[in-house]
Amino acid sequence: MAKKYNSQATIEAILSVSARLFLEKGFDKISMKDIAETAGISKGAIYHHFQSKDEIIEAVMEKQAHTVTAAMEGWLADADSLNGREKLQFLLKKNIESQEAHCLDDIMSARMKSAEFVLSYMQDCVNKDSAFISEIMKEGIADGSLATEFPEECAEVFLLLMNVWCDPAVFNSNAQKLEQRMRFLQHMMKAVGIDILSDELMEKSLHLIQKIYAEN
Repeated sequence: MAKKYNSQATIEAILSVSARLFLEKGFDKISMKDIAETAGISKGAIYHHFQSKDEIIEAVMEKQAHTVTAAMEGWLADADSLNGREKLQFLLKKNIESQEAHCLDDIMSARMKSAEFVLSYMQDCVNKDSAFISEIMKEGIADGSLATEFPEECAEVFLLLMNVWCDPAVFNSNAQKLEQRMRFLQHMMKAVGIDILSDELMEKSLHLIQKIYAEN
């Protein structure tokens, strides 16, 4: 009896294989044929679901974004008793510690040489991701742990600087330069009333930076 075609399983296989290949060899060096052969499916099966590699990596990112969002919501469930500032610090700490949360950074690095992709990611930071952070900032304003008249703008700028400006895959850097950028971000956020990058978080962030550059 012929095995029943499972559309969702095929999509999952394509995304899983593609993410691994993009990371290992780089986005530009991988073809649709490579993905098909590695996944053990036909090129026709891939084109049935995705018209291009661009569509595939967008789907990979979307899937990872949902995973990260779900993780953040789960972490928040364990932080219900914390004030707004403490919640943001808790999320940042978990984000640094979580291998899953940083997987998206690795996947995106395969395409960060593309100006169009960088622009799309920056738009997502402002149009999508910042809403989640700004709501917690508003909680902090209400409970007195944070103080700013511009929670939405602070969330947008923080994410843009943290995820783009402080990403060496976007702006060439070294460990020392990246550390300076992080210290400036800590100083700036404190100056605008969003003092969330504690010394503990900075220490963890800088340890991660050193680890990244040591591996590279």
